[in-house]
Amino acid sequence: MIHLCIMPNSKQMLIDAAVLVLSRDPSAALSTIAEKAGVQRVTLHRHFGSREALIREVALFSLNEMDSASKKAAKGAKSYTDALRKIVAALVPIGDRFHFLWNQKEVWEDRALKKRAQKDDKELIRLIEKSKKEGGIDAEVPNAWILASIEAVVFMALNAVQSGAIAPNDAPELAVRTLFNGIGGTKKKKGSK
Repeated sequence: MIHLCIMPNSKQMLIDAAVLVLSRDPSAALSTIAEKAGVQRVTLHRHFGSREALIREVALFSLNEMDSASKKAAKGAKSYTDALRKIVAALVPIGDRFHFLWNQKEVWEDRALKKRAQKDDKELIRLIEKSKKEGGIDAEVPNAWILASIEAVVFMALNAVQSGAIAPNDAPELAVRTLFNGIGGTKKKKGSK
């Protein structure tokens, strides 16, 4: 009898492949995920049992990774606005997690996952409210729009890196600058250089 030797990190490889594939195509087949991970489909089933179990595991992984990156980034921030800026920059390299979470209807149908994601959103909204009070964010902009803007800018920065349009080291700062300053330029006065 032949036994397959599964590397200790093969589950993580499968999760990484699932994030990459499912963030781009929420309806992708398990065989596509397995192919991206360089394993057979049976290996996916051995680790997760079903598509639902895989999606749940990837959602928990994504939420935990985003939480970890956010907490690490905000540590030592000089203000709430500074913390928010650092969090946005830290989320850019893992922007596919955002996209995966918001595009998988199964995540929002799972009450525990939905509750966890809503808890994370509430924490971010508290930070946004504190940033508004210190003048870092326009107080008239609705929180829902700010959350949507963060998600969009983070994912698009990652997308631009993956397509080769911008350098990986430039993406976090470009995302922060775009989110907090917009893309408008400053008009120069006549006669100034």
